[in-house]
Order: sequence, then C-alpha cells, then structure tokens
Amino acid sequence: MRPLHTVVLFAVLSLTPTLIAGAQGAAQVPLARVASEANLTYKWLVATRALQLSGPGIVLVIRPGDNLYDVNDRTEVTADAPRYVSNDLYVSQALANHITHLARQEQQLIASQDLQAASEAGQAQDAMGGEMHGTIVLNVAPLEGAEALLVTGQAPPSASVMITLLATLSSDIPNVVLSRHNLTAEPDGKFQAIVPIAPDYMRDSFIHVLATSSPGVISASAQLLVQAPNNGLKVPSETFPGGIW
Repeated sequence: MRPLHTVVLFAVLSLTPTLIAGAQGAAQVPLARVASEANLTYKWLVATRALQLSGPGIVLVIRPGDNLYDVNDRTEVTADAPRYVSNDLYVSQALANHITHLARQEQQLIASQDLQAASEAGQAQDAMGGEMHGTIVLNVAPLEGAEALLVTGQAPPSASVMITLLATLSSDIPNVVLSRHNLTAEPDGKFQAIVPIAPDYMRDSFIHVLATSSPGVISASAQLLVQAPNNGLKVPSETFPGGIW
C-alpha cells in the first residue's frame, strides 16, 4: 500500500500550484464588469496596447502587466499588475474597488457642483427680483505657452456663468466632461477666466466649451482643436541640421 500512498501524495502535490493559481485568478475581477458597475465607458486603445475607462470627470488608462496606471493627469500604483485573459484585463479586488470609488467620487462632485450652481443662479435671480434675460457672447482662444484656454465674454450684468469643458477623444465614445467653472459677470456684463484643459492633452482631439446661465439667458458654445502649447514656434533645441551624420 505504501507505493499507492506515495503516488496519491505526489499527485496532490503536483496539483497544488495549479489550485493556488486558480484561486489567485478567481480573486481578480474583469475590468468590463468594473466599468459596468461604475458607469464607466470601456475602450481598448490599440495603438498604446492599453485599456481606457472613462466617465464624467475621470479617465483611467490601465496596461496589462504594468503596476502603474493613469488617473487623469496623475499616475498611481497597484500591488498586483493587471492580467490579460480572454480579451479582457483582470485586476485585484482592491483595485476594482478603488476604481469604483474614484468614479463615484467624481460623479458626486459633479452632481454637487451642478446643485451649487443651480442654487447660486436661483439666489442671483431672487436678488434681481425676477428672471434674468439676455444672451451670452463667448470668445475662447488657446493660452499661448500653457495647456489652458483664455475664456472671455459678455453676459447679463452680475449674472452667474458656468463654463463647462467637454472633450471628444474618439468617435466611438461619448464626450467626456473635463471640468466646470463658476464665474460671475461684472456689473457691465463682462467675464474672463483662464481655464486649464486637463486632463485632455491629446493632440488633435476636440474641446467643447459651453457657457450657461439661468434659464432666461441664452447659452453659448465654442469648439477648439487641442494643439501644442507653443504651436508653430521653432525652438533651436528641436531643430536638427541637415546632412549626413
């Protein structure tokens, strides 16, 4: 009987690594499920071999086998590198929970900003003794030397104006909300602000700028193409002499 016991023991020991690997794989979560539960858009970036999850106020880029991943304009680290399995990326439950938390945090922040803007607009309307009427005139231009826009315009005197930036990153995904900024027009109706375009630094993508106010005020919009901060400027260090080296 001893030889039989030895064979059984050897078989169990040989299966142990497989069982452990299966348990580790089961502990990971597919990002397609995470995106669905967190209301994020799921998209493969073929050119960079990465997976993008995007939603209002947030864009995440995650790469198979890489512990580093991008969240908007910053980089974070996960203890367990994502694994590519069956045309999806699998991540640890901790990272899945963190992604869901980040997405919901941004959604709550935007909802809170919308509620605050609506409240401020209502207060301004009450202060004026009635509904405001008029039209917003909007001018937007890239701020030279910066990843930002110079926003100027005209609105009804002392009206609250919300500037919303949206990005069109691809024809396959919905527009992404980049940021919202609350302004107040001067007594003469003029307003001005420098608005960063973060986190959309992708060249040749579109940024839509919306200027809205209270219901009685006609909104305005503009669209720009993202280009280099110093587009068209020739810097000596970037100019290489011709000829054969």
